[in-house]
Amino acid sequence: MKQPNRFCWFCVIIFLFAISIFGNGCDDDDDDDDDQTMDDDATDDDATDDDALDDDALDDDAGDDDTADDDLPDGCITGDFTLYFGIFHSHSSFSDGKGRPPEAYAYARDEGELDVFALTDHLEYLYIPVPPDKYARLLEVADEFDDPGSYVALAGFEYSLALDLRHFTWAGHSNVFFSPELFTWIMLDYHEFFEELLACPQCLASFNHPGWDGQTNWDGFTYVPEVDPQITTIELSTWDLDAWPFLFEALDQGWHVSPTWNQDNHERGWGTEDDTRTGVWLDVLTRDGVYDALLNRRTFSTLDRNADILLTTSQGCWMGSDLRGTQTATLIVEADDPDAGDGFAALELWGRGEELLAEFDCDSQLTCHWEIELTLPEAGSYVLARAVEDDGDLLVSAPIWLGEAF
Repeated sequence: MKQPNRFCWFCVIIFLFAISIFGNGCDDDDDDDDDQTMDDDATDDDATDDDALDDDALDDDAGDDDTADDDLPDGCITGDFTLYFGIFHSHSSFSDGKGRPPEAYAYARDEGELDVFALTDHLEYLYIPVPPDKYARLLEVADEFDDPGSYVALAGFEYSLALDLRHFTWAGHSNVFFSPELFTWIMLDYHEFFEELLACPQCLASFNHPGWDGQTNWDGFTYVPEVDPQITTIELSTWDLDAWPFLFEALDQGWHVSPTWNQDNHERGWGTEDDTRTGVWLDVLTRDGVYDALLNRRTFSTLDRNADILLTTSQGCWMGSDLRGTQTATLIVEADDPDAGDGFAALELWGRGEELLAEFDCDSQLTCHWEIELTLPEAGSYVLARAVEDDGDLLVSAPIWLGEAF
C-alpha cells in the first residue's frame, strides 16, 4: 500500500496557489459530468443517511432494545447480526489517489466483492475547487451506488492536518463518516478537531494507521471522554508497521475502539489490492446498519478475505458491550473459514497491558469454538479475541469491557 503524503501548511498553500493558476491536478480523465457544480440536493440529509442518524442509531444501547431480559447486565448489546465485509479507508483522484469516484465504487463492488465501501479522500484536497464541490460530488456518487440490502456505499473524508502543539508535529489522521459537510481544513491543535467532531453529534470517526512516522497518535492516545462515543474504530493496517501494540495503548487509555483493517487504497485495486478486510456484524445491510455497527463497535480485522471471528458472552452480549461492573463472565469465541486448508491454529484472549489471558488449541479445524469463564476485576479492564490461522493470518475481534468501572 502506498503511504500517504505528509503535509505542511506552506506546501499546501503553495499547492493551492499552483492549482488555481495551472488548473486541475486531480482530474485524470474525461468524465465531464463529474466536473459539474452540484445542485443543493447533493448536500441534503439524504446524502448521509437512510435515517442512519435518527435517535435510535445514536443510542449507545441501540442493540439492547429488543431484549426484555431484566437479568442482562447493564451495557449488554444483544441482537441477531449477519456477517459482511468492507473497507472503510480509501482514496480516489479527488485527493492523492488514482481513479475517479464512480470507478472506485463500481470496482469495490464488482471486483473487490465488498459489501460495504467508503471513499475517504483527504479533506484538504477536497477544498481545492477543481472540479467544483468535490465533497458534494462524493456524497452524490455514494448515493448513486448505495443499494440497500445489496451494497452500502459511504463517503467521508480523512482529516490529516491536526497539530499536536505539545510536540509541534502532526497529531494523526482520522476518517470522519456521516458528516454532511467538511470540517475546517487547518486547525491549530487536534483538540479543535475534537471540538468540531462534538459539534457534529451524528459523526463517527476513527484513529488511522497508528504508529506511522510523523504523527504522535493523538498525543499517545490521551483520553478525552467527551469524544469517546464518537471515535469508535482504530486501524490495525499500518503498512509494514506492527500496529498491534497501539491497539492496547488506545484501549488502556480508556478509548472504546474496535479494530478494522483497511487497504487505504491510493493505486486503485479497491478490495483486490490484497485479501485484507474489515468484518462487520450488521442487523441489516444498509447505512443504518453500518452506522449501528460502527457506533456499537461490532467490527473485526482480518487478513483473510472470508474468515470471521466473534466474541460474545454466554448471555448473548456481543463484542462491543460495555459490561464494566460485571467482573466475571463466560466468554464464547468462534472463528470460521469456509476454505479447505485454511484451518485455525489457536484462539487467544488478550487484555489490558497487551497481556495474553488464555489460549485454546484449534487443531487446524475450519471452525473453532471455545467457551471460558473469565474474571477481570481491575478498573478499566477489557478482553478481546485473536484467531491465528495455520498460514499465519490473524483475525482480531472488538473488545468486551469487564471489571470495575473507572
